[in-house]
Parts: sequence; structure tokens; C-alpha cells
Amino acid sequence: MAQLSFQQHLTDVMNWHFSPDTGSPFWLGMRNKLDFDPINDVRSLADLALFPDISAALREVAVEDLQPKGLIDTKLAGVFESGGTTGQAKRVIAYEEWLTQLVSWRLEGFGHSTDKQLKNTLAIIPGGPHIVGAINQRRAKALGGHCFTVDLDPRWVKKLIKSGDTEGVTAYSNHLIDQAEPILATQSIAYLVATPPLLEAIARRRSLAEYLNQTLEMITWGGTQMDADTLDYLQSAVFPDVTMTASYGSTMILSETKARMGQAYDGSPIFDSFAPYVLLEVVDTETGKPVQYGERGRVVMNHLSKFALFPNILERDTAVRLTSQGDYPGVAVSDVKPVTEVSGQVVIEGVY
Repeated sequence: MAQLSFQQHLTDVMNWHFSPDTGSPFWLGMRNKLDFDPINDVRSLADLALFPDISAALREVAVEDLQPKGLIDTKLAGVFESGGTTGQAKRVIAYEEWLTQLVSWRLEGFGHSTDKQLKNTLAIIPGGPHIVGAINQRRAKALGGHCFTVDLDPRWVKKLIKSGDTEGVTAYSNHLIDQAEPILATQSIAYLVATPPLLEAIARRRSLAEYLNQTLEMITWGGTQMDADTLDYLQSAVFPDVTMTASYGSTMILSETKARMGQAYDGSPIFDSFAPYVLLEVVDTETGKPVQYGERGRVVMNHLSKFALFPNILERDTAVRLTSQGDYPGVAVSDVKPVTEVSGQVVIEGVY
């Protein structure tokens, strides 16, 4: 991909989404409600803070209104929903072309084997309306194998936690691992995708963990936080012979970030985004201004492509602000943790 000038990219994105010929009904309808001119006034990453956080509106907007007119004949990958952690689910659409570009970026620098052997994936993650399932289906195919799945319903687990049903949460985690075991026992699985609580549940099944340490090539974790001590325990004591990596994403950016290979911040992965299409910032919630590098603040995400415009989205998480790689603006993040409450809604992570 040719290196884009960020300013030119930003100009192109604003022109695309606010042109009557190419923009979506949602953004064209929003233009007159904005107290600035997005085409003339948005010239930098900082200028994206002019936009209101429209994420709450996505709980009610008809998905057809999110489709840019310029992509009317472009193949959709599907309609996807957020996990509902901060309330009623938000809905977005994603295009097949976007997911292809995203997966290609995710696998840059990945050590592909050249032995032509099938390398299958087992993903114990949310499927159905959740975009992470669609991304991992395509990732598994790009890695040259099938994608086996165990469907995880994050909303059900959050209900159990909210009601104080800890036995139910444990039973559900065991139910998921029970489904994974026969797949792992009968199929050739090289890559495992799972959340930290499920990896801990696997670790408690000693014989299963020992078997996976001998057979897996890579574990990718994500969906919930994992502290540095737990990560160190899983990597050094449970899966010492398996490469462990991580992703951190959001439905609102139609995307995942990826862990920087071979680098960490105080034992935690450093997450880089798919720039210039997905850009992160970490801000002080009182001032809305970026915190200093090395300091913790609230994560702000931006999706800027012809496929969607989701600027200035205040995420449920805090993270440490770190310098990004490459020439584009935005930052990397590490040591991601959820806030306890968003808009009066208690944030519950559960197993995803």
C-alpha cells in the first residue's frame, strides 16, 4: 500500500462522507447539525475532537443509513453489533473489502510456514453479530486453514455476573472449554484464539494445557484485560513453548489493533492500530486533551476510511499512552483496563 499523506487522506475522507454523491444518509443528515464545517475545518487528528461522539446514536440508526452512496454496489460482509457492555448494543456495517485489508495488515510480519501443511484455527470467541468472529474467520483462511469455532455469548455471561451468579459464570466457562476439547483432540489446530478468562480455565485443566503446549504454534488473546502477572504466568508456566500474542479492538472502529512483536510496556503488550484508517488517542477526560506519553488516560478511537466515519469515539477503556510506529499521527496504547462505569452503566467484562 502506498504511503498516504495523512492530511490528504483526511481531506479525502471528509470529502467522501460529506458529498451528496458519496456520503451516507447518516452523515449527510448530520452535516447541518454540526457547528463546524467538516470539509474545511478538519485538517488534523486534533480537529476530529470537533465531532460529537455519535456512538450512542448507533443504537437506533437504521443500518441502511450508514451505507455510503459511493459504495452502493460494494459487497457487504455483514451487520455487526457491539458487545453491549455499556448498554444496548450499537449496530454497524462492514464491507468485505475492508475486512480483507484489515486481515492483510494484521498478518504483516507474521511468520508464515512454507511447508504447505494445513494450519487450522480454533476461535473460542463471540460469533453471530460480533465483528471479531468475522475477522477471525477471514484470518484463519488467510493463515491457510479452517476456522473451528466455539461460540461465546458475552451478553449472557455479563447477565450472570450482574446477578451475582458466580457459579453460573464458572459453569459457562467450563461449558465452552468442554466444547473445545473434542475439537482439539480430533483436529489439527495450530492457532488458538481465546479470552484471558478462558485461557485461565484451560490452564486449570492440566492435561489439556500440557497437550496444547505441545501442539499449538500460537495463542492470540483479547476481549478482556489481562494483567502482566497473569500473562507472565500463562506464558512462562503454562504455555512456555507457544508464541503468545494479543489484539485489542472495538466494534466502533470495525477493527482490531495488534500487539507489537517483541516489545512490551511493563510486561503488557503494546497495541498499534491500522493507520491511517484507525487512529488512537489517550485523553484526560476532564480536559479532553491528550495525556503525556507514559501516562494513563481514556482511550479515544477514530475510524477514517471510505467504508465508515466514526471519529472521536470515547471508549470504555483506559490505557497508557505510548508513541506509535510509522509516520501517521495517533498513538499506541498499553496496559488496557476498563473503567468501572459509562454513562451510569456499570461496565462488566465477564469472559469477553
